[in-house]
Amino acid sequence: MCLSELLRALRELGVDVTEAQVRWAIKSGRVTRPRLDGSLRFAFGPEHVHEIETYVSRPKPSRAVRS
Repeated sequence: MCLSELLRALRELGVDVTEAQVRWAIKSGRVTRPRLDGSLRFAFGPEHVHEIETYVSRPKPSRAVRS
């Protein structure tokens, strides 16, 4: 599946994520980099949907405000 199909699948699961967030998660190593197809586009699979859903759904650490 291509990036737009990945985003659609995540939205159907109730995960609101942008293309930039997915690309950043891949580039920073937070999620597994998918293989590239013949056109050098990412080829996502069901495992990537689950992995990104899990990553985005994790609670973010709170930042304490110093006074």
